[in-house]
Amino acid sequence: MFWMPDQVRHDGIRLFTRASRLQASKWVVAGIIFLLLLFSSCSKKIPEQRFVTENAQYDLLITGVTSEFKADIISRIIDRYKDQGNVDLIDLNKLDQLQCGDYDAILVMDSVQAGSLFNFSLKSFLKKTENCKNIVLLYTAGDPDWKYQYHELDAITSASMVEDQDRVFNELTYAIDVLIFR
Repeated sequence: MFWMPDQVRHDGIRLFTRASRLQASKWVVAGIIFLLLLFSSCSKKIPEQRFVTENAQYDLLITGVTSEFKADIISRIIDRYKDQGNVDLIDLNKLDQLQCGDYDAILVMDSVQAGSLFNFSLKSFLKKTENCKNIVLLYTAGDPDWKYQYHELDAITSASMVEDQDRVFNELTYAIDVLIFR
């Protein structure tokens, strides 16, 4: 058994050797890896699409993870911008392949998971693009008062509540408009 002692002394005290503690450590590491995989599989990816407009005035990129709340906002953003510009939706894991200069505005949507510890693609992208001024970041969290800032990049934050959708949509489109119509 997993927690069986290696020896039991005559007075009933169980002794665990270094080997049994090492075995226990392996189980802890395996459990952590399992939980990381479980958390990363819980988030839905944005389906990759491209909306191309002839004589486009701008290029907008949308990436991240989605939920019912974010999917509705994404749909509204696409409807607002697809007729005058090119709109690309890509998988969050492809962020490292992008250059921020390829787009007039980049909208990244993500969820806070364990204090944002598991968003490796996003953290890598933000580090790589510290000097980019065309990124709009939406973080959804369970706490509606939670705020996020990475260097000079302020994020729009919200709990995923339907009553906040209009406010979040308006904040996002304002931030995007500032970038694409400057």
